[in-house]
This record gives sequence, C-alpha cells and structure tokens, in this order.
Amino acid sequence: MAFLKQIKLFLYSTNYLRFKPTIKYNKLFSSGAFLSSNENITYSNVKTFKHQHITLISLNRPDDKNTLNVATVDDLRKAISNFEDDPSSTIGVLYGEGGSFCAGYDPGELSEAPQDFLKSHCQKPIIAAVSGFAYNVGFDLCLWCDLRIVEENAVMAIDRKLNTSNSKIFLKRLLKTVGYSRTMDLLLTGRDIKSKEAFECGLANRVVACGSSVGQAVNMAFNVGKFPQESMNYDRSVIHELTSE
Repeated sequence: MAFLKQIKLFLYSTNYLRFKPTIKYNKLFSSGAFLSSNENITYSNVKTFKHQHITLISLNRPDDKNTLNVATVDDLRKAISNFEDDPSSTIGVLYGEGGSFCAGYDPGELSEAPQDFLKSHCQKPIIAAVSGFAYNVGFDLCLWCDLRIVEENAVMAIDRKLNTSNSKIFLKRLLKTVGYSRTMDLLLTGRDIKSKEAFECGLANRVVACGSSVGQAVNMAFNVGKFPQESMNYDRSVIHELTSE
C-alpha cells in the first residue's frame, strides 16, 4: 500500500491532474524518493521510468501533441526493446506527456515514418494511459497495448483529411475489437470516438477522470504484476495467436 500512496502523492504534487506535468513531474521521477537515477532513461523524444516491476514509457513531444516522427519511432522502439529485455520488469505503462496520448505521425515526416513497427505484439503486458488525442498511428498504438485506461475527454479517430492509408494490422485490430459495422463507420466518416462510446464498444477498458489515467494505469499494473507471470503470459500469447489468425 505504500507504493499506492507514493503514486497518489506523485499525481497531486506534480499537478498532473490539472495537465501541468513537466517540471515537478520530472524532478520527482528522477529523485531518489520515487526512482533511483539509474532506472530513469531519457531518449530524445521518449522517457522511461521504473519502479519495482513496472516500466513507464512516455512520448515526450508535448508541443506537437506527441506526434511520431522518425526519431520518436526509433526512440520508442529502443524503449520497448529495453523493457522487453529487462527481467525485473513484468509490465509496462505507455502514455503521452502534456495531456495528449499521440495525435498521429508528424505531417512533416509522414512519408518517411516506418509503417510496420507495431506489427509484432509486445512480449510483455502493456497498458495505455490515454489522454487527449489518439489519432491514426496513436489510435493504432492504443490497440497495440493490451489494456486501455481512457480519460473522460480523450478522443480516438482515423483522420480522413490526411491522404494516407492505414496499416493492415491496425485495421485488423480495429475490426476484431469493435466489429465490421463500427469499423466501417470510423473508417469512412473519420469521426471522433469519445470515451463513453469507446468503453461501450471495447476500445476502453476503464474510463477515468481527466488527468488520472497514468495513476490508474500504474495502479492496475501493480495489481497485475502480483499474479504468477508465467501462466498469465502463456494465456496472453494464446489470445494474441488466436486473434492473429
């Protein structure tokens, strides 16, 4: 329970609940009070933090709503690979800094960004803490995660104003999650899907108050990590195999 108290203290002391996540937030994560310095890794556009068995991975381009450019995709690959290779970390939490999850690819680098980096499932359970915008590849990134903790004001969408096709694996994930009719609706209209509808159709596992998704995801990760991991990961791999057919 001391761990949960630390999480609550972290959320309130950093003003994360009021969408002001940067200065105090970084100090607390890098301080010995929460994480030791050797468990804090910062890439150019991605940050990782670790506590006990949980690895937190954050997209760190808040001024651009965490859109993915080539450098960010490379950083994210490294962060995920390090998480997968760390035997002491059993579950991850993925989120975006600054109140937005990921608003898609960076338009300036859209044609250059690799389209296939989400084809393989993560080797360990990972939870998306979704706030603000989750558009296009950000939407795909949500579905790539095992579970989604979605804030009340979050929106997911396929932006049809961009003249780009979506990856086959993303469309397959979306189809298996929400069914044919709703998939075609989202594809053809490009409309926003808000948290209430996301929960009703299976895109969101939990809907939480604005600013609380990271804390709620860490809370869930802490509880999931208490279970025997070998049997749980076997069952998870079977599910992924069945849904990939």
